[in-house]
Amino acid sequence: MSIGQKIFCIGIVILFCFLFIAQTAGPNNTFSPAELLRPRYGESPHFPKDYVIGTLGRCDATEESYRYARLLVAGLAGRNDTTEEGLNLSSIKFPEQKRLSVRQNIADLGIRSWRVGGGRVEPDGSVSFLIRFLGREKSVTGELYLRKEEQDPEKGFLWHVDDILLENPRQLSEGKFSPAGADMTVYERFF
Repeated sequence: MSIGQKIFCIGIVILFCFLFIAQTAGPNNTFSPAELLRPRYGESPHFPKDYVIGTLGRCDATEESYRYARLLVAGLAGRNDTTEEGLNLSSIKFPEQKRLSVRQNIADLGIRSWRVGGGRVEPDGSVSFLIRFLGREKSVTGELYLRKEEQDPEKGFLWHVDDILLENPRQLSEGKFSPAGADMTVYERFF
């Protein structure tokens, strides 16, 4: 292969690279990481993951149950009994003493964020979600089980907490080794 042919081949490769970048670039010809999350050609969107509870989002659960789970977890993580969306925690049916034990279990965390993921429909008809409350130094991981019951024909269905199971708080630095010092021990469901 002569030098001219090599230069021609290199030029073609560079041209294809520029075409690829131009095709995947967003507005104003800049590449956006959000472009990677947008499904193309029939592929599924890529959801963020938590190293402990796995994929975040509703997964196999219904959108309605996921929305309710997020409201509930946000309410538990907050300091007030009423969430910004108007959900009153004192009006939610909890198993006996669960509301108090959950609040006591997460009270000392100094919650900075929370996560809901791994939604699935259980064989008994309830919907479960993996949940995680994160503080500055500790985290609490567990499962939330919701059940839909008919309230009355006019008001439709009402969600209530079937069960909520939480592990004891643990240091974020506990678990498998991670160069960042984060907890990398994967949570396993109770049931």
